[in-house]
Amino acid sequence: MNNFDDRKKAFEAKFIQDEELNFKLRARRNKLVGEWAADKINKSGDEDYIKAVRESDLEKPGDDDIIDKIFNDFQELNLNITREDIIKKLQESESEVKKQLFQESVS
Repeated sequence: MNNFDDRKKAFEAKFIQDEELNFKLRARRNKLVGEWAADKINKSGDEDYIKAVRESDLEKPGDDDIIDKIFNDFQELNLNITREDIIKKLQESESEVKKQLFQESVS
């Protein structure tokens, strides 16, 4: 029974670690995307806007909420952008953050 308990604890610890890593990844990715969007709509360095973009991702599961936020903000200013452009930026930012997190883990 002791071996089973040890395995259970190891799986739980791994699950917690994976969830924390995923949270860090999404938070950093969303910050990068928020900074990119802020720059595109002439709000570069506007921490309130960047925070609003980051928080928009907490509204519902998946990326639709953050995509909608950025897309609607661009549309209000008559800036030409597609949802695909935003998705591409999310993917690029996620790749960049994965590299950062990997570098931090080996340092």
